[in-house]
Amino acid sequence: MRKFTVLLAAIAAAAVVAAVPARKFFRSREDTAWRDAERPGRIVTVDGVGLHYVEQAPPVGGNAPAIVMIHGFGGNTYSFRHQIVDLAQDYRCVAIDLKGFGYSERPDGGDYSLTAQARLVLGAMDGLDIGKATLIGQSMGGEVVMRIAEMAPERVERIILAASVPGRKVPIAPRLSFMRRLVDPIARLVSVRSWKRLFYDQNRADLEQVRAEYQKPGRIYGTTRTFWEMWEGIRHDEQIDFTRLTQPVLILWAEKERILLLPGQSLRWLQAQLPHAVTEHIPLSGHMLLEEQPAVVNAAIRRFLDSTGEEAIAPKPKLAGLGQPQRQS
Repeated sequence: MRKFTVLLAAIAAAAVVAAVPARKFFRSREDTAWRDAERPGRIVTVDGVGLHYVEQAPPVGGNAPAIVMIHGFGGNTYSFRHQIVDLAQDYRCVAIDLKGFGYSERPDGGDYSLTAQARLVLGAMDGLDIGKATLIGQSMGGEVVMRIAEMAPERVERIILAASVPGRKVPIAPRLSFMRRLVDPIARLVSVRSWKRLFYDQNRADLEQVRAEYQKPGRIYGTTRTFWEMWEGIRHDEQIDFTRLTQPVLILWAEKERILLLPGQSLRWLQAQLPHAVTEHIPLSGHMLLEEQPAVVNAAIRRFLDSTGEEAIAPKPKLAGLGQPQRQS
């Protein structure tokens, strides 16, 4: 009897100890109103939604060609800081936070499909007086970019897909109401487990600092709701009509892609849909290739922008570490 009592006491103590981190795990991190959040850029309002953007252009005035940059899932304008500091010497660079991400507004309800995100980006281009641009999409942002090119090909000069999802229609299960409470803890668990898998070099000294910058916007109220609304929105996205994507395309692919499902197959499928695309494999990089090899990526982008659209083979620059981002306007 005494042993049974001791066992029950041990189980109860373990439950109490486990409950503490569990409560912490389920506790929301959101504590900042969108309008009160400190943000690095400006806001353009499209269809009643405030979209955050960071812009930088050549120091000398004039009509520099535009590059519009769209981040991936969980990303924001910070994702492109190394590209902006380089490319803004010759191009008008505009990085935009998608609705519900980064420092953009997170309205309750509405359409959070990737098709709707593409329409909002086009509206932001209108608001910023960008008639036509090269589009860069990273990860999920790659599909947003392809949808923009599909619906308004006359607005897209060139397409650059960096570690992009393939844009293939994937069946998604319908939402069940009880799952909503689980969205935040599950997203947090996935983030913890996959963070280092985003990088080729998982022991980089600045990894925690970079992670902190990506997590900052997660404190804005409505972040978790975005994930919930996207779950339903993406279910209704139609398959991309790749025959409408006739612009020159550059695919930037990581040497060690460990985030996208079946990466080799995804790349081959994307190449099959875009047979005219140029593919550049970025060495010593993971899914966050924009972060890990900015010099190599930027050089590949410049070769592509300077070419006539066909593959340009040129000596690769020496691999470089992360540079110091320039303050963005």
